[in-house]
Amino acid sequence: MTVAHDDVAPPAPGSLVIRVRELGAVTRAAPAVAYDPAADTGEYEALLEALFARGAVLPAPPGLVFRTADTLRAWMEQNYVGLAEGVSFLSGRCEARVHVRAAGHGLTTEEIEAAKLEAIDAIRTLRHGAIATVTLGEPELPALVSVAFLLKASEWNTFSESVREQEQRYTQLRFEQTGPWIPHDFVRLDLGV
Repeated sequence: MTVAHDDVAPPAPGSLVIRVRELGAVTRAAPAVAYDPAADTGEYEALLEALFARGAVLPAPPGLVFRTADTLRAWMEQNYVGLAEGVSFLSGRCEARVHVRAAGHGLTTEEIEAAKLEAIDAIRTLRHGAIATVTLGEPELPALVSVAFLLKASEWNTFSESVREQEQRYTQLRFEQTGPWIPHDFVRLDLGV
């Protein structure tokens, strides 16, 4: 299930849009057997990308199952205000991820710690161009820090230039920017469980 504004049409064969006021939840029938959402990851991501190309979406976790369409409608009505606000908040926005790594190999513990402090300072500077940020857990080496940035889609190029400026400023660091993505890291649906 993915929730978006009213102009949602079924983007894929077999999908169905369940409507509540101006919101539409894109769904499909699920078999009444054990289900492994990992088996449909590619299809799920393709669906999200098709919807994101049309506008804001609130992606639900893959494999989320409602017993009936009426159960889904009732949940959407119960959570209508939060869903509508979420879609409005994400409208015209996208996510960028920035991973910062040390430029050298075989660094000492002290050099890694110094590089990490520089990476944190660079990320602090990049946060000024973002609506919101989420640190993406404790990164595995060689990444020093990984952060998701919620951006206005119209500010993508400006943000990318800021990332390049930070890489020029901190020559011992390498910055990898990916996206624009659907803002997965900025969506938490209350599923009542």
